[in-house]
Amino acid sequence: MRRVLSLWFPTFATDLIKRRQFRSALPVNPHHARAATKLAVLLTREVAGRELVARRCEIASNCGISEGMDLAHARSLLPPGVTLHTEPHRPDRDAHALHALACRLLRFSPLVAPDPPDGILIDTTGTEIVHKGESRVVRSAARGLRTLGLRVRIAAAPNFACAWGLARFGPLPFSSIPSGGEREALAPLHVAALRIDEATQISFHEIGIIRVEHVLTLPRASLAARFGLEILDRLNKALGITPERLDPVCPPPPLKASLLFEGPTDQWESIEAAAHLVLEDLSRQLTTQERGVRRLEIELRRPDAPPDIVPITLSRASRSFKHLWSLVRSKLERTDLSKGVEGVLLFARRTSRLRHEQLNSPALGGGADQAAQAGWGAWGELVDMLVDRLGPNSVTRIEPVESHLPEHAWRERSVLEDPARIRASVTPADRPTRLFAKPEPAEAIALVPDGPVFSLSWRNKRWQVLACAGPERLGPEWWKWSNEQTKQEPASERRATKAGRAMPPDRDYFALQLETGLWIWACRQVGSARWFVHGEWS
Repeated sequence: MRRVLSLWFPTFATDLIKRRQFRSALPVNPHHARAATKLAVLLTREVAGRELVARRCEIASNCGISEGMDLAHARSLLPPGVTLHTEPHRPDRDAHALHALACRLLRFSPLVAPDPPDGILIDTTGTEIVHKGESRVVRSAARGLRTLGLRVRIAAAPNFACAWGLARFGPLPFSSIPSGGEREALAPLHVAALRIDEATQISFHEIGIIRVEHVLTLPRASLAARFGLEILDRLNKALGITPERLDPVCPPPPLKASLLFEGPTDQWESIEAAAHLVLEDLSRQLTTQERGVRRLEIELRRPDAPPDIVPITLSRASRSFKHLWSLVRSKLERTDLSKGVEGVLLFARRTSRLRHEQLNSPALGGGADQAAQAGWGAWGELVDMLVDRLGPNSVTRIEPVESHLPEHAWRERSVLEDPARIRASVTPADRPTRLFAKPEPAEAIALVPDGPVFSLSWRNKRWQVLACAGPERLGPEWWKWSNEQTKQEPASERRATKAGRAMPPDRDYFALQLETGLWIWACRQVGSARWFVHGEWS
């Protein structure tokens, strides 16, 4: 039984503009995220010296702006709190983005085709077993597309014509029609759901035909005589009588360079020279296409065994021959060549766009920005060399996490992983430059139980405290511990259990200056006399 999906992006062109606008200014807190939703995007086209609205976003549509409206009229409809962004519409850029998105959706099915100007068709027949059901495919696709900032409507049906009409004119954003239910699903929809031209729609409206059910009640002979054979073809496709073919998208093959020998060899000098020539060829291809490689694969052909695949992952896209050769040569030196090699192949499995940069002449575009880019490139080469020597799990970077607790506010991630698209907000409170992996126990003497600290016993020594700032109370993440019975209780009284463990108590933090001038960050557990030193300022 055939099953297909039709994906429709109502505001595809404007969603791309919003993604581009906020790519360099990602929201760092919820307030900025809400402010980003108040941007209205209008794409215009010029007709006889007038600027008309060609595409509008959801916010502009809710304000009453429609396609074909004069730009000046559209501006007057926006309320005061909405920011307007306008630019000329570029259909070629939309078509390129739609093709790239179709290639990305190949993870759901090998048969994916763009449906210009704002749709994608997917043949999911036989893939339900892999994805554990059609509903999971729809949910996964919708979740991923929303993460990309794209509004989407998805319809599943036995044929593309039926799914196309439901995605655009159906009552629900996500719908699924079983086999044999095409007629009932299409009957209440507008006649435009049959994908007929505008002239035929006007002719239908003149005689009172508004919905598909009206067309289905008419004799087919009279339909063909008055409106042509195209309407019958659209009906047959929508009802599943006439099969439809899909022209699937084919992603471009990875860049490849190879050199095959006349016979196997185990001589290091020969293999090294071959790899050098192959990498030169691949580097020229990358330069021609203005791309840099992120994942490189070395394939060594063996005479009587499967080929050896040696992957190389880079932290930043690069096409520098010197840098790539240092990585390739290092990998080859650690590969067993005793069984002989019949050929060397290099594949650029993952690449990124790298524009041509002028680094020397300010008059031609070089300058401080280009020098900064060169610095980042040198930093990426250093990281790649460290990863090659120490391993990907040994070279990490620090990434902020949405948490008010100091021990949970940061996490280590491999430098080869892409950074998060949305940066986590960091608490504005002062935090020590060095946070201990494990708080060190201490004993404190205070003038009053909750008052300033007078002296501190830490690391087997009694320290006099010259200055004290605080306290700053930090409570545990109670929403991860509380159950339904404790959600209505005050935060100070919530002490539910999680996996058999009691929720930890609140902590009062103090910034203390010791007699040596060192500032440390100490805390006291509320309800007890236990003190700890959690960090220090350097």
